[in-house]
Amino acid sequence: MANDSVWRRRSIQVFFAIGFGLPWIGWTTNQLFDTQGALRTILFYTGDFMSIAGIVATWAAGGGSAVRALFRRCLAPAGLGWWIAAFLLPLAWMVFARVTYGISHGGVGTPSLGAFSLFFSIPAFRAWTTGPLGEEFGWRGYFLPRLLTAYRPVVATLILGFLWSIWHYPLYARSIFSTLPRASTFTISVLCFSVLMTIFWFRTRGNILIAILFHWAVNVSPSVATGMIPLPGVPQQDRGLELWTLLMLIVTTGLAAAIFGRWTLGKRDDFLVERDLASERVDN
Repeated sequence: MANDSVWRRRSIQVFFAIGFGLPWIGWTTNQLFDTQGALRTILFYTGDFMSIAGIVATWAAGGGSAVRALFRRCLAPAGLGWWIAAFLLPLAWMVFARVTYGISHGGVGTPSLGAFSLFFSIPAFRAWTTGPLGEEFGWRGYFLPRLLTAYRPVVATLILGFLWSIWHYPLYARSIFSTLPRASTFTISVLCFSVLMTIFWFRTRGNILIAILFHWAVNVSPSVATGMIPLPGVPQQDRGLELWTLLMLIVTTGLAAAIFGRWTLGKRDDFLVERDLASERVDN
């Protein structure tokens, strides 16, 4: 029993060791040695150890019963509206941002609804194998429930969002994190995603597949929105459009928090966490 207690207390260390340690080793190796070909791809996919970390840490905290509870949450009841929202909400704010920005910057080209098919393309299919499936059993499967045993939802959400952003640093050290403005834009975006995903988490009883779907939609929707709403007068990499899209994300997050925050972000009790983990604390 004592040995089991040690494992339960150390599950958070297991989570960070695997979920941060292995991806950071892989991504840093790519950055330092400029690896190429198959090796670079393999090291890129070390990011998927975040989900592995969530599963292993869940086992360390509560054994097989906790892992079974984790996977059962993939099938937690969720209304059709929440599935549709998880799929289309990212596209909605991105399309709206492009339309409104384009109107004041040279006009909007002919919309192409056919670009919606990009959601079903090979690149979109590959996108399932990285962040969505490779991370969410860690972030929303293990880590968010653990944080909720110690912090109010809004605090837990912001902690997770900040760590989620920093987790990407070795991957984007030479791009996104190379300048303060771009790093700030990325971090604010991730914090907004974290708020929205906590709302989804509560409203769907911790359904992990909803989190996976939303994560995937966030990653794929930029290409779809770009194809659907061409902007002839706007350069491919336009900082103004990037900031305007961020503003639309902030507005979307604010509206969602105003509508659903009373039942999610402001609560301290009645958390949807596995019974095996409910007594655990982050500060072991």
